[in-house]
Amino acid sequence: MLRLVTCLVLIACLTVSAAAEKLGRFKGELVLKALPDGRAMQLVHPFAYVDSHDVSWPVPSGVQVDGASIPSVFWSLIGAPYTGKYREASVIHDYYCATKSRHWKAVHRVFLDGMLARGVDKIRADLAVYRFGPRWDFDVDACFCKGCPVCANPRLKHVEEYKPEYKAADFEELRNKLMEGRLTLKQLEDAADYQLNSEILK
Repeated sequence: MLRLVTCLVLIACLTVSAAAEKLGRFKGELVLKALPDGRAMQLVHPFAYVDSHDVSWPVPSGVQVDGASIPSVFWSLIGAPYTGKYREASVIHDYYCATKSRHWKAVHRVFLDGMLARGVDKIRADLAVYRFGPRWDFDVDACFCKGCPVCANPRLKHVEEYKPEYKAADFEELRNKLMEGRLTLKQLEDAADYQLNSEILK
């Protein structure tokens, strides 16, 4: 009986471990045709990504993408559009940033998910896209301290669409927090949200 219990515990542990390490997967061959403007690309065949939570992110054939969803200032960090191991994730990210058919936060996170699926662990790149990539249909509130009357009744604002401008000081602050290694990705995203919310509500 003890041996059976031990085996069941071991199987459970292995199952949890496998689930924790589960990666997404791309479906189909990514074939892009260069367009006359020298930058935009057209998807020749349907392409899709199934993320680590089994959510499908399909992109139909004929779609045009141009890499604009990743700020050009970060190309040296992330890689230029359609190059290296970033190309598949960048096409998925581009399409859903353009259509805005899913929540902006989920779209930015699937970019990291796709990079991890290709063996590229670039949390810093994901943070850059999360902070300075486009956002849409979201509410802004800002708390500038803890417990004061102002923060008990935060300012609220609904924003239909926003494309942040790159600020070197803000990115350096986030990069330093990342390098310290004391914050989770969620906490780093919260810090990025605080920066952007403060910018919008000035």
